[in-house]
Amino acid sequence: MQSLTNISLKTIVQKQVKWKAKLYISALSSLVIVQIIFGVLTSGSGNASTGHGRGNLNIQFSIYSIDTFLIVTAIWAFIVALLFTTKAYRTDDLSAISSRTSSAIANIFVMIIYSFIAVIIMISTYYLQVFGISLMEKKSFIIENIFISPSTLLLCFSSICLFGAIGLLLGTSFKGPLVIKILVSIFMLLGFILIFISPYLRHLILLSNLMISVIYLLVALLCFSLTIWIADKSEVSRK
Repeated sequence: MQSLTNISLKTIVQKQVKWKAKLYISALSSLVIVQIIFGVLTSGSGNASTGHGRGNLNIQFSIYSIDTFLIVTAIWAFIVALLFTTKAYRTDDLSAISSRTSSAIANIFVMIIYSFIAVIIMISTYYLQVFGISLMEKKSFIIENIFISPSTLLLCFSSICLFGAIGLLLGTSFKGPLVIKILVSIFMLLGFILIFISPYLRHLILLSNLMISVIYLLVALLCFSLTIWIADKSEVSRK
């Protein structure tokens, strides 16, 4: 008979990822509902609207952008990642052989999978909004740049991953020792300060989608690594 202590970390993580991905499926359902509601609310005037008139001629421009859908999805990813680290969600780990480290790694993989699915949901909702308006709009309706480029899709995925990584890091840090809580709080505070006051922020915005995606993924990787490290230190301190 194989001892439980001989089961590798890889095997435990794989089982937890499958378990958590199915167990937390309601998180994706909530995203679908939020995106549909948001799409309906913004279908009237778009994300931005302007009008021009002269005599009997009146032209109304409504801009429908995926940017606001991305903001909603990124906020969703941050909240879901925080929920993954709460006591109610961690109790589900008792259903399988786990440790804080394996649970943190599994949460990261689930967050990455959910980020990919969230991009599909976000794009689908955007297309449904645009095509729904084009069918129901009685006035002239012109669609430009309907096809979303792969670089934009990668940017959406990296943005959602980044917010999910920040949520996991923040939630995990407050379950660890006091020193880690203080260090992570200072790290997050300095990070936000540097982002908003840095003179290089304007140059970052002007970068290509691919370059911004790489930066976002690197920061997300750093947050994921810190999450695993904090979970491992918390496990040691608990023992």
